[in-house]
Amino acid sequence: MDQEKKRAILLHEIEHWRRSRLLPEQYCDFLSNLYREDEDPSQSQNRNNTGLLTYLRHGHGIAWLLGFVIISCICLIGFYFTAFPLAMQIFSASAVTTICYGVAAFWRSSEKSMSAMLSTLGSAIMLGSGVWIIQLHQGEARVWFLLLVGLCGVVWCLVGLTLRISLLHYCGLAGLLLVYAVLIGRHWPTATLVMLEAFWILHAVLLIWLSWWVHRRFPRLALIYFAIGMTLAFMAEADMIILRHQAAGDVVFYSILKLAFVVGILFWTRKKWITWVTS
Repeated sequence: MDQEKKRAILLHEIEHWRRSRLLPEQYCDFLSNLYREDEDPSQSQNRNNTGLLTYLRHGHGIAWLLGFVIISCICLIGFYFTAFPLAMQIFSASAVTTICYGVAAFWRSSEKSMSAMLSTLGSAIMLGSGVWIIQLHQGEARVWFLLLVGLCGVVWCLVGLTLRISLLHYCGLAGLLLVYAVLIGRHWPTATLVMLEAFWILHAVLLIWLSWWVHRRFPRLALIYFAIGMTLAFMAEADMIILRHQAAGDVVFYSILKLAFVVGILFWTRKKWITWVTS
């Protein structure tokens, strides 16, 4: 029991150092893992499963009040959204999104699960409200949806980078690549699969090289850039089938052969790329 109490005190101090920025976050993570490595796995799993419930049980009243205000604002805006003028719709959607991102940034160090949940909620509100506004005002889909995806991509990249949410950063980059692919399809409609392969593979190699280049100074970005590079490796086939509406038969067969080739390369070089991706 004394050991458990000492461990709890030390972990509490480490969290205090993290919030007050007395130590870099990676050092705090190392110390937390060091003191938790001899912990009973069943207790650790139970703590992870009940972390949110424990926070709600012992959370300060201000947190509950803030949650009530956010949920009430979302509900009120949702009920009266269609009655607002365009400027008010844009402002209200932007305000709710900003509040979600702001609270997520405030809880970034102390409550990572709540921060990730609020950032996800803000991203969903941003995209959903944008689609809703375009449909309500019957905007030209080819232009406004592309602008919306581009705006969401930029915001998600910045928020994911600031809050260190890798998945959100990846989604932002994927959104920007989607906009890029649509623009290429509109200005280069006659491109063949071979031309698209050369184009996208070049970008994939560039992103994978960038993943290796940043893995020492920015290890969190290495995994994201590597994942985006792997995504770009199959963008030519996705471009032909989804954006250019080509027949899927031969392209799918070629994609399977290409997947086998890529998996073979990854297996052959696994000791190198896994090192820099997980560093």
